[in-house]
Amino acid sequence: MTEATANYDQTWKEAIGEYLELFLQFFYPDIHQEIDWSKPPISLDKELEQITASSQTKKRYADKLFQVWLLNNEVIWILIHIEVQSQHDKEFPQRMFIYNYRSYDLFNQPVISLAILGDENKNWRPNSYKYGIGDSEVSMKFSIAKLLDYQWSDLEASNNLFAIIVMAHLKTKATTKDLTQREQWKWQLVRPLYHKGLTKVDIINLVKFIDRMMTLPPPLQTEFQTKLNDYEKELNMPFLSTIEENAQEKGAKITRQDDIIKILSTRFDNLPEKIIYNIKQIDNMSILENLLLPSINVNSLEEFQTLIDAELQQK
Repeated sequence: MTEATANYDQTWKEAIGEYLELFLQFFYPDIHQEIDWSKPPISLDKELEQITASSQTKKRYADKLFQVWLLNNEVIWILIHIEVQSQHDKEFPQRMFIYNYRSYDLFNQPVISLAILGDENKNWRPNSYKYGIGDSEVSMKFSIAKLLDYQWSDLEASNNLFAIIVMAHLKTKATTKDLTQREQWKWQLVRPLYHKGLTKVDIINLVKFIDRMMTLPPPLQTEFQTKLNDYEKELNMPFLSTIEENAQEKGAKITRQDDIIKILSTRFDNLPEKIIYNIKQIDNMSILENLLLPSINVNSLEEFQTLIDAELQQK
């Protein structure tokens, strides 16, 4: 298994989407204090798609965009970017700038830009972008949080759920070449969750986040799941086990794959085995959802294959 196999992007996006308040409380407490949390934040996924649509790169990014209300009743947008590359990205500051000004260009809405740097370069700390000559200059600053800056003892002592996610991220990075050790760390991070006084929902979510980020090959994953199931039985906690949850997710993906194949088979005679094989190989539910509607109205199988290729490149 390689570094790319570790599922950082989806884990961070789901965690931030579920726990925005705790995220800002942990990483950006000053901003957290300015927000009126009695008004639920609004996730702006469609707006984010338009803002990032001009990106020419095929690289995958983890971004989230929210609308929140400040205590003075002012509406602001918050764009959160997670950067997990092992080496610094020279285009990163420019991309932060582009996404920021496109929000204003498309929606007449300024954005507060925040970045979580999960890379392994201690010295890479981009927080601004500018261009111009002389007094004619355009510049932008954005806030960053560097995961390498967090001390392990402080993370263990924290009651914030994102301290656990940071620990999972750091240990996933540290065990790229030792997956047996990753399985051991995964268990050491999951087991204490049942004794922290967390709600059932929070425990289930955190187990899911850690499980998805700290990806393991099948034998080690089976070993981890067996430990988890046995431990839940020992504690007599009627939680949905990771194995059961994974089975449900796998079943949903197979159902969606079959739906797409049935629709195409109805519309086009002699559906090629290559198309069927390509659909069966798609393991990302969001890609399958994005392909369902086009399967109904696409003009040809060649066009549908192009859509599959485009979705896979974006992910």
